[in-house]
Amino acid sequence: MKKIFTLIAIAMMAVGAQAQTYSITFTEAAAKGSLDGKTFGSDGFILTCTDPNKEKLQVDANNCYFGTAEEYDQYSFRLKTNGKSSSNNKLTLSTPKAGTLTIAVRTATSSDETRTVVLKQDGTELYNQVLKDADAVEVEIEGEAKKVYPYISVEVAAGTIDITYPVNGVNFYAFILEAGTPTGIENVQVAENENAPMYNLAGQQVDKNFKGVVIQNGKKFINK
Repeated sequence: MKKIFTLIAIAMMAVGAQAQTYSITFTEAAAKGSLDGKTFGSDGFILTCTDPNKEKLQVDANNCYFGTAEEYDQYSFRLKTNGKSSSNNKLTLSTPKAGTLTIAVRTATSSDETRTVVLKQDGTELYNQVLKDADAVEVEIEGEAKKVYPYISVEVAAGTIDITYPVNGVNFYAFILEAGTPTGIENVQVAENENAPMYNLAGQQVDKNFKGVVIQNGKKFINK
C-alpha cells in the first residue's frame, strides 16, 4: 500500500526497543528572519545553518515527493541554499547516535546534472554523489502525474557531519536518522557474488564506491 505523509514539524519518536527515529523538516514559521546561526531539530539531532551574509539560506513552501514508486512521502517546505557552499554558507548536522541517515534533497535546477552533495564526518567522506532530476520516477497521485525523487542514505556515527554542496545550489526537504539497528539489519552480510549489480534503497543501481545500505544478490547489507 502506498503511503503519503505531509511532514511539517520537527519530531522524534520511538520505533522499537532497538531503534529510534529522529526527523528534521522545515516549517513556514522557520522561514522568518535570518537563518544564520539558526538550528532545526531536537534531542541532539540538530541542523545548524551558517550564513553570516544573510543572503543565501532560505526556507519556503514547496511540495515535493521522495521515496519510490511504491512508497513515498510528501514534504511541504524546503531549505534552499541558493548557491554553492563555502565558509560563509554551509550546514552542520549533529547526530546523537550511530545509524542510517536519510536525506530528502534534490538539485535546484533540472538543467544542471553536475550538482553534488558531500557528507563528511571526522574528516572521512561518507557521501559524494551527483543529484539528477532524471532519477525521479513518475507516479500517479490523486489522479495527477507526480515526480517522486529518491532519498540518499548513508551510515553515520554519533558526532558532527559537515554538509557541503560545492558545485551550486540544492534544496533540502528532510533529514531522518534511524538510530540503533539500521533499516532492520541486525547482521552485516557479505554478498555471495561480489560482481553482482548493487542497488540503493530507492532501487537505483550504484557502484562499489557507494556508501550506505545496498541490495545485492537479493540481500541487504551495509557497503562501507
